[in-house]
Amino acid sequence: MHDVYNAGQSGFQGQLTLGADPIARGDSISIISRFSRDAAGNQDYVDYWFSPFALDRQNVAWLDQVTLSDGQLTLTGWHASNQAANKANHYIIVLDSSDHNRELTRIKVAPCVRPDLGRVYPGIMNADQSGFRTQIALPNDVIARGDTLTVISRYSGSADGNSDYLDYWFSPLALGQQNAASLDGVSVVKGQLQLSGWHATNAAVSRPYHWVIVLDRTTGQEVGRVKVNAAVARPDVAKVYPLVSNAGQAGFSVQLSTANMNFSHQLQAISRYSGSADGNSDYVDYWFNPICGNETNQGYLDGFDLSDGHQLKVVGWHANDISRLENNHFLILFDNTAQRQVAVTTAVTANRPDVARSLPNVVTAARAGFTGSFDLAAASLPAGHSYSVVSRYSTSSAGNGGGGQYTDYWFAPVTLDQRASWLDNIKMTRDGLHVAGWMVDAKHSDRQYAYAIVMNDGKEVARKQLTLRVRPDIQKLYWTTFGSLYSGFDDVVNLDPAMVTGNLQVILRFTDDQAGNGNASDQWSQGYAANVGNFDTINVNGSGMYVSGWHAANTSVNQKYQYLIFLDAQSGQELYRVSVPDASRERADVGRAFPAIYNSDHSGFQIGFTIPDQMQHHVVRIIHRYSTDAAGNQQYTDYWSGPVDVNSYAQRLVAAWSQIINNFGAPVDIAIQLPSTGQVISWTNAPGHQFITASSVKVSILSLLMHNTGGNLNGYQQDLAQRMIRYSDNNATSTITANYLGGNGGINAIFRALGMNSSYTGEHWGWTVTTAADQLKVLNEIFLKPHSDYLNDGSRNYIKYLMNTVSPAQNWGISAGSSNFYIKDGWNYIDNPYAWNVSSIGYIPDKYTIAIYTEGKPLANARVVIEQLARVTRSIVG
Repeated sequence: MHDVYNAGQSGFQGQLTLGADPIARGDSISIISRFSRDAAGNQDYVDYWFSPFALDRQNVAWLDQVTLSDGQLTLTGWHASNQAANKANHYIIVLDSSDHNRELTRIKVAPCVRPDLGRVYPGIMNADQSGFRTQIALPNDVIARGDTLTVISRYSGSADGNSDYLDYWFSPLALGQQNAASLDGVSVVKGQLQLSGWHATNAAVSRPYHWVIVLDRTTGQEVGRVKVNAAVARPDVAKVYPLVSNAGQAGFSVQLSTANMNFSHQLQAISRYSGSADGNSDYVDYWFNPICGNETNQGYLDGFDLSDGHQLKVVGWHANDISRLENNHFLILFDNTAQRQVAVTTAVTANRPDVARSLPNVVTAARAGFTGSFDLAAASLPAGHSYSVVSRYSTSSAGNGGGGQYTDYWFAPVTLDQRASWLDNIKMTRDGLHVAGWMVDAKHSDRQYAYAIVMNDGKEVARKQLTLRVRPDIQKLYWTTFGSLYSGFDDVVNLDPAMVTGNLQVILRFTDDQAGNGNASDQWSQGYAANVGNFDTINVNGSGMYVSGWHAANTSVNQKYQYLIFLDAQSGQELYRVSVPDASRERADVGRAFPAIYNSDHSGFQIGFTIPDQMQHHVVRIIHRYSTDAAGNQQYTDYWSGPVDVNSYAQRLVAAWSQIINNFGAPVDIAIQLPSTGQVISWTNAPGHQFITASSVKVSILSLLMHNTGGNLNGYQQDLAQRMIRYSDNNATSTITANYLGGNGGINAIFRALGMNSSYTGEHWGWTVTTAADQLKVLNEIFLKPHSDYLNDGSRNYIKYLMNTVSPAQNWGISAGSSNFYIKDGWNYIDNPYAWNVSSIGYIPDKYTIAIYTEGKPLANARVVIEQLARVTRSIVG
């Protein structure tokens, strides 16, 4: 702004002092910038009035933290409001809501610095000084009952806080009524039973004596009790139970003599808070699960690891207190199929604190873990056999311990029949097929050679011996399968891509023959196409046509010329051909979808041209052709489109539609999609306008429900769905949106997923806005895409079934002129009973999907125009 005097020095900064009253009232303030020759600023001036702004009138507060400890309720939070500007006294008041809101206490608090609130609420005076932290002593009876409290933050102009005040009532606080506990540790050390854990309850606030008692439930007698003289700090418990007064000191660790205890009996531990010194009256108890019982013999095999191909490594646990006597531990490998012992090894003991927690009644559970290894060089493990690992505790150290007294645990059998494979990456290159992935097979134990064999329509075209590499991720998944650690590969199978013209498959083979034949165990990959394509866009607009898409073919490795050829769809006569100048465009999406086809990631094409006269008013099919011939007539590979209407249906439909819609005299939107070509034809007299769906949105709602559930509706959901579609039941619709879609706003998920960018649901599903062309996108998923990514076939068929069996009262609209149809209508009005939003969407089998939306006319008039449009569409398309 070089032409404004002193613009570079035009900034200002200043502070204005406002009175407390305008701040408290939240007045609207205007700021004036004034240049004046008068030192007082009252004469010869030029003003600029900035936009008025209103002082903040909010009354906001929050309790950041509430804890109860040693009878003290600690409250931390903040309360900010301009209405407190002239109220200098800040009180925290606590009411007992369980006792008719009786005031328990009030405390005057000093302000705490809260710069965070100053940033969030810059328009509230002293927001950065609005914090508070205070402690309040609660009566024991209030704590013990677990009463509900109400906390009030009050700014007052009076010293006692009883007049001229501003309050904020926080949500009620329920003091903990839980009686919670956990027995964390049980063990026997030097003849002493050691118990540790915690017990937290507000009922203990007036019961100062803490006892741990052990009962013999088999005999019904008490066999031990000990007073907890020193509580153990448990901040973890306090975090979980912040409103239980003694939670932070609820821990205990005690020892009891085992002289009167019989561990073959069921023993019960009790934690007791009592008001009497002997613990026999005025108490609250927590009964833990029994800490021991009759002899337990339990175990689990965590690992059966054959992955390195040299050793079988086993990991697990076997818990039985008999191990204190039978103290020799063996692991036996038994072939269930051959009914013979294969190998035996000595177990290495391992700590298992998890087992000790799960089996606190087993004294030796903490040392119940084991590991062991069997040498596969000395133990043959034929594939297909079932094997069991046996854990044996024995009094004998000889052999497998069978010469003494022993106790066995047989783990679940493992059958060596697993095999799996996957191609992580497959890509056709000029040099051949690059394959990377992994392969595992139980039969690998006696078939050491690995091969990848490329098949074309079931016939071999090339093979490559694979060098298997380390794959720790596969080892984790298939550790029971021989050699799974060395299961990866990354190789190129050399071949000419043009040799693969049909269905490509890769065989992953383990064999005992170095040439790759012999005794083989094969796994076949999925099939990969060799010639695929898609015409993404075919736009016919009067005299011009634009065609884009992609075509990937292995034979294109030697075919450098590309053509589009247009044939009459009925006679097959060639009408026109054009060389594609913008070819081999980058298509990373196609490369990801069809990596097994040569150059698929550069298979795109596009072209725009003037339609020659010989193509006008024809239905044509388009061929994209790769050829070795500059003229495109020799050694070629073709991909064909479906039928394409060149100014035929579209021209006639728009002419007929526009005449009907213009006579209607209110907004109308119609669109159809032809399944034969994918072409969308639409017309509206209100471009850019969004129409209200009314009940026609129920098709989208059901589609979203089917997508979310994978089509697996329970009986109740099926009842809601059929009432919603067949009878247009609004209550059923509201139940579905509220219970299964996350509310009305959740419906927008399907619009985002299907690219329905002109559709949106706000406060109510019935007032969803859309366009006819947008609705074709959901109808396309249901009726025109047999392999929809959004809806599986079962979901599509269920939606079609309901739309084909609507109540007769619900089947007017797009059904006019057709004897077979799938339909959903919608109608509502907001304020004017003579200005309705009326719609009808659906599918005329093998002809088109269709959506029609109207607004602003009575229901009967709208129904007439919708049915006129439906009949003329049916008559033109056929």
